[in-house]
Amino acid sequence: MKRMNLLPQEERAKASRERGLLWAVLIIVALVAVLGLVTWKYKSDVGAKQDELASIQADTAVVQAQIAELSPYAAIQYQRDSMTDTAKGIYSSSVPFSIMLQELSLVIPENVRLQTLTATVPPAMVPGTAAVAGTPAAGATADVTFAGQTADHRDVAEFMTRLGLIPQLMGITLTSSTEAATTTETTTASSAPAPTYTTFTVTAQLRPYTQPPPSTTLNPEAVQ
Repeated sequence: MKRMNLLPQEERAKASRERGLLWAVLIIVALVAVLGLVTWKYKSDVGAKQDELASIQADTAVVQAQIAELSPYAAIQYQRDSMTDTAKGIYSSSVPFSIMLQELSLVIPENVRLQTLTATVPPAMVPGTAAVAGTPAAGATADVTFAGQTADHRDVAEFMTRLGLIPQLMGITLTSSTEAATTTETTTASSAPAPTYTTFTVTAQLRPYTQPPPSTTLNPEAVQ
């Protein structure tokens, strides 16, 4: 059978409005519940972030305190590194006299006898001094002086040639080369002529650095 609604038209309209109001109330309650859950979640997240921020700030304060305690050691380390770099620079630009003597022992002829060897470091090669503009001309200075004796002048020439093999020397110059007779305690008319020997003096320059030697003075303003 076909169902028939026996309620009056006004009652049916009223029932429809009540159902609409009920659904509206339910929707509002649901929205309020959702907003409440979102607010609670937001406050919970804010509280967790605030706790995390407080923990990070506490750790930062501890680290800053440690940095303040270690700052004197940082200055000491900086000074130590500066001194180490300066020492390395001085060592690399020092005049290696020990190596020069070893090389000299390898190149000196067997019949050459050195009597004196003097050496001075020119001011431009002393660490901490101002660099001298330009390279001094050959013969301008005598940084190393060799004095000795040998059999003849050819030995002196060979000695000078071999000195040119030492890389630390340049401007090798013959200052004097004199031949003299050997003196003996007794001589006779029938004796053979006295043997002669040659005394010589040879000078040389130290080869300059390719760059100025480092300064040995630390900058106090850099250590704070």
